[in-house]
Amino acid sequence: MSSTTRALSALCLLASGLLAQEFRATITGRVIDPSGAAVPNVAIRAVNAATNETSNAKSDASGAYTIPFLRPGQYKLTATAQGFKVYNRESLTIQVSQIAGIDITLEVGAVTDTVNVTGEAAILETQTASRSGVVNSLAISELPLNARNPFMLGTMMSGVVFRGAAIWQRPFDNGAIAQWSVNGGRESNNEFMMDGAPNNAQAGGNNIAYVPIVDAVQEFVVQQNSYDAQYGKTGGGIFNVVLKSGGTAFRATAWEFARRPWLDANTFQSNAFPRPAGIKNTRADHVLDQYGFQFDGPVYLPKLLTKNSPVKLFYLGSFENYREKTPGPLTNSYPEPEMRTGDFSKLRNATGAPITIYDPIGGQVVNGDPVRNPFPGNIIPANRISPVAAAVTKFMPLPNAATTANLQYSTANHRLPNYVANDKFYNLILKFDWNFGDRHRAFFRHASNDRTEDRAGNGIDNKPGTNGQQPFQRINDAYVADWLWTATPTLVINVRGSHNRFIEKGFGRANENFDLTSFGLPARLIQSLPGPTYFGSWQNPGYSGLGRGQGFNLTNNYNLAANVTKIAGSHNLKMGVDLRRIHYIQQNSGDILQFAGQRNYTQRIWNQGESTAGDSYASFLLGAVTGNSNYPVYPFNRQWYFAPYLQDDWKVSRA
Repeated sequence: MSSTTRALSALCLLASGLLAQEFRATITGRVIDPSGAAVPNVAIRAVNAATNETSNAKSDASGAYTIPFLRPGQYKLTATAQGFKVYNRESLTIQVSQIAGIDITLEVGAVTDTVNVTGEAAILETQTASRSGVVNSLAISELPLNARNPFMLGTMMSGVVFRGAAIWQRPFDNGAIAQWSVNGGRESNNEFMMDGAPNNAQAGGNNIAYVPIVDAVQEFVVQQNSYDAQYGKTGGGIFNVVLKSGGTAFRATAWEFARRPWLDANTFQSNAFPRPAGIKNTRADHVLDQYGFQFDGPVYLPKLLTKNSPVKLFYLGSFENYREKTPGPLTNSYPEPEMRTGDFSKLRNATGAPITIYDPIGGQVVNGDPVRNPFPGNIIPANRISPVAAAVTKFMPLPNAATTANLQYSTANHRLPNYVANDKFYNLILKFDWNFGDRHRAFFRHASNDRTEDRAGNGIDNKPGTNGQQPFQRINDAYVADWLWTATPTLVINVRGSHNRFIEKGFGRANENFDLTSFGLPARLIQSLPGPTYFGSWQNPGYSGLGRGQGFNLTNNYNLAANVTKIAGSHNLKMGVDLRRIHYIQQNSGDILQFAGQRNYTQRIWNQGESTAGDSYASFLLGAVTGNSNYPVYPFNRQWYFAPYLQDDWKVSRA
């Protein structure tokens, strides 16, 4: 081995990098004559039909040859040797991570003659013991897909089972669509890759970080088991997605998928309750538009730049917008107007029996148990009502519907049958491929998306007191740069770097920077709370609550991968080193300040529940609440992953 080769090998072994999960394919086999004898020194060339990208190899003394790092797609394979006719095979389709075994039989004759091999013959997997299933671009573009999420086509593969909810399969339902079990392995323990770079998020949750636009996907493969040293860091399968590249011809496409209310059946919830007064239609407004465009082709560079070293540059740009109004009928429970002033005389349970409110102060001991006295007329005196509770109550919506039969009074009395949740989502991909002559290839890819959901849960829509996702965000930014150098026909060096950032954040923006002293809470208490002030959390079991905290997590996944492939006769040696640096930051505030009314404070006996005694809102009005002020700890988890590897694929015999 020359000093240059040794230096390059050492450099690649010392370079940092993630698992070099190789998404590109390999063609390998032997060249023989009609008698079955090996033919050495045969010039073999594979040309990509879309980009004219050329890869070369030569057969060794045993007739063996290998062409690694081929981008998935359609190829033309030729073999040329003195004393033999030119072998020419058109329309050879190579798939993601495939090791295609293709033996070439040369016919004796002049090199001016050509033997054309036609027909798309199936390529048997004879070169590896690994098992995988491939979804090609035709299946991705033609088969129906709920919300156009290409990962869901994995359900077609044997041994691959989707364990997530059928309703959450959109390209921004990152957690739900990561729930796969491969070959009986543990759910949510799979590795997700895109263009060979890591694509996982939430270090503890195994989320998919980025879901690509369907039209931009070339192929993806689910590797069900792998005996390749370069694969690891997974307790399940490997989902490897490869995006398309531009070609020598310009192409453009556009799409629009739409849904409208007149195409939808009414919801069960809207049909179950009587129509509230003043509302003519209980069918929620459902609108969905998923539209976008994609274009790709060559970049024509000035001849001055390509005169001495021909450079071929290709681009691909893809953009998609997603706008949806999802029916989300809301049924909430809030105290009736008279209850807010302390009058519980109308309070009945689900059977119609009166519910008595007892005074938590005073009473007598009966048979060893403290027994409370009921409020006269089931009315709490005005001077007993907590000013804080009265101030918080003003943020509770007034009922707009009557409680139906078989329900406790003052429940299911605030209904918004036409309420819709709003989703906004964009997805963007930019990719550039460079071919510098026949020896150097590189690509750079940027992908980003942003999902913003607006969904109220308690009927308080973008106002102080909301407890919904207003907004809930998932934001992705993913970058990868890859360089491939064919130093000689038998020595190939590959270096790849990537960075992926996944952010998930849910909070109620209208609750931020709320002046909690306006409720009458002591300023000293508020000043002792960590972080920014929120509306607080006010919960009365049996009624709809007010307020919420903030949930935030961020994943950074840094990757640099390097490997060297050396073809030496019947040996195919591959060595590399892989390194990940993973950051997982959590800032979940939870309910920093929480107060909750408990029914047992206004029961006859505090520790013996009765269906006709006590009410949580009555306890809340009296200021008899439980509560806590948690001081959240914001963990910052950092992890190194280092994995050097060496593999020798040795063809012991022709069989």
